[in-house]
Amino acid sequence: MKKKLLLYSIFFILLCQSQNTLFNVGDFEMDYKDFILNYQKNKLDSDTLEFSQSFNEYLDLYIKFKLKVIEAKSMGLDTFPSFERELEGYRKQLVKPYLTDTKVSKMLLEEAYERLKEEVSVSHILLQTNKGDDEEVFERANMIKKRLDNGEDFVKLAMLFSEDPSVKDNNGNLGYFSALYMVYPFESAAYNTEKGMISDIVKTRFGYHILKVNDRRPSRGEVKVAHILIRNDLNKNISSSQDKINEIYDSLNLGASFEELAKKYSDDKKSSVNGGELEWFGTNKMVKSFEDVSFSLKKAGEFSSPFQTEFGWHIVKLVDKKSLPSFDEVEQSLKKRIERDSRSKMTREVVINRLKNEWGFHENINSKKMFYKLLKENLDNKKSLLESFPQRGKIMFVFNNMFDEGQRYIFQKDFAEYLSGFSSRLRDKSSSNIINIVDELYETFKESVLLEIESANLEEKYDDFRLLYNEYRDGILMYQLQKEEVWDLAVKDTVGLENFYNLNKGNYIWPDRIKIRFYDCKDKKIFGKTKRKLRRNITESEIINEINFSSELNLNVSSMTYSQGDDARIDSLVFKPGIQSLNEKQIFESGLTLIYVDSILPSSFKKLNEIKGLIISDYQNKLEKDWIKKLEKKYPVNINNDLLSSIINNKGKIFSDEKKHPNKQKEKSSSFSNIFSETVRTFGSSKNTFFGWNGQIYTTEIISD
Repeated sequence: MKKKLLLYSIFFILLCQSQNTLFNVGDFEMDYKDFILNYQKNKLDSDTLEFSQSFNEYLDLYIKFKLKVIEAKSMGLDTFPSFERELEGYRKQLVKPYLTDTKVSKMLLEEAYERLKEEVSVSHILLQTNKGDDEEVFERANMIKKRLDNGEDFVKLAMLFSEDPSVKDNNGNLGYFSALYMVYPFESAAYNTEKGMISDIVKTRFGYHILKVNDRRPSRGEVKVAHILIRNDLNKNISSSQDKINEIYDSLNLGASFEELAKKYSDDKKSSVNGGELEWFGTNKMVKSFEDVSFSLKKAGEFSSPFQTEFGWHIVKLVDKKSLPSFDEVEQSLKKRIERDSRSKMTREVVINRLKNEWGFHENINSKKMFYKLLKENLDNKKSLLESFPQRGKIMFVFNNMFDEGQRYIFQKDFAEYLSGFSSRLRDKSSSNIINIVDELYETFKESVLLEIESANLEEKYDDFRLLYNEYRDGILMYQLQKEEVWDLAVKDTVGLENFYNLNKGNYIWPDRIKIRFYDCKDKKIFGKTKRKLRRNITESEIINEINFSSELNLNVSSMTYSQGDDARIDSLVFKPGIQSLNEKQIFESGLTLIYVDSILPSSFKKLNEIKGLIISDYQNKLEKDWIKKLEKKYPVNINNDLLSSIINNKGKIFSDEKKHPNKQKEKSSSFSNIFSETVRTFGSSKNTFFGWNGQIYTTEIISD
């Protein structure tokens, strides 16, 4: 009875597979849902064919494509290191969108663009932090904030308490800035605080800040200027530099060239060779006085009076101005800037928290404490940490929703091996500093493990990723084999190419043609003179020599061969009466151009060297067709015509979208008993099967009394 049930089960599974299999190529089976998704993804919007015709055409092309891929795999091309490297490179690019939170990324992108429309002027008080003193520093910051709230002067308190080294020069005033200039928490505090108001205490990687927003103004955009710089000469009276810049200014007012004066006199040698021209810049890119003068200029070509900065004396000329571009224009560059900016951490945190939930991440606090204890002992005894784990050690993390045991557990030795990659960073540090560094690396390790697990399972989680990745993989294989079997072969096989040409000569015939010379004349006088000489049968070289004796621009001569239909002008003028009525040396006129019939060429075979590119292309098509026939014999193709008819009748509608992720599922409940029961149902009861709950790792072993 059991055997019968087993046979029925196997038959039922095979029946389900055949019902979903659209076609077989050799041992490969194509699921109809995957095929429809591929068809829909690759279908052009401009495709006007009926669905049945379009679908069948795609099916035919896809089967031929798959034949080549299967052949490539049978030859082991997918095991070559070069293939694996190329595919891994593609995969790294493909996984990126799946390891970011699109909603948060979009919000940050739109927020950054909105902030770029405005510039804020901010003063701040900074209190720096060291590891372990956050609480004490925060209390100091809180004390300062209370004094500010009670009306004490911001500048006075900044000079008294701020640990920003620049405070002695700027009284804490950082000037104007826009989005993506400061670290994200600081920037957000500045933009979220009203003009004249003081922010809440802000924590950044530099410490604790208190901000005062001095002013807000619309973005000034960017400006392009040229300048002339006369540096202060420390060996002479400073007034000599001022005298020199004033002389240059007087010359400019008398009409002298700014570019020439910059090249001759400017001490900024990098820009002087370009007439003093600098790159585009916006707020906070140059010293304040230089920026203010540059942005004050209104019209291109306008130049400033001489003014002084810490670098010397300048005269600035406005080259161009531009406001903030539209969102569409800067979207891609803004995305890249955000990826490099500290705000990208926000996107990463959202993704990490989502993955922790999806994969049922649980951390073993006791295992972490034990690891740190061993780490400290090894540091004191100067021993290798890896030697403390002859096996893999205790479990540090478990992923309750991961049903692949190889990925389900992360052990102490895994973290120790990760740390070994940072040995240079840990070397020669004090014990306390090493612990601080390990703390940071521990958090990074957790994130990297989560991202690696997600990346490794994207095919099972997302159909679109699986299909796209498979398409890249198969495309690389197909390209390599097609290159060897068809494209390169057609170029290298000169004997085969010549034989193909000789066998198919009848497909490559020139129609009746005419060779024409064009005489393009400068004016009517040259036109008449040239026409008279052509009628007297004077040779082309003699005509050119005589007509162009005074100027090479008088006459230009060119020649071209045409058949009917090649050129509308030649068709209307020369071919209009028909080629049979044409004679050599006939002259036609078109504006200031004389069209001279040089010779009439009767129909003839095209020579191989004249159309070699076309012959190679046709030979490649022939080689590919022959190759496909061989592959079809080697790997039989079977199409499920009943299923194909159903798909076409339903216009490509997928019959059932039901698809379960075989590797993971959501926890139905966070209670101990439910997680325990789920783990036992999946893996059974064993002392070697674990699950996480509430910061502890438990085994599913059931010990009977």
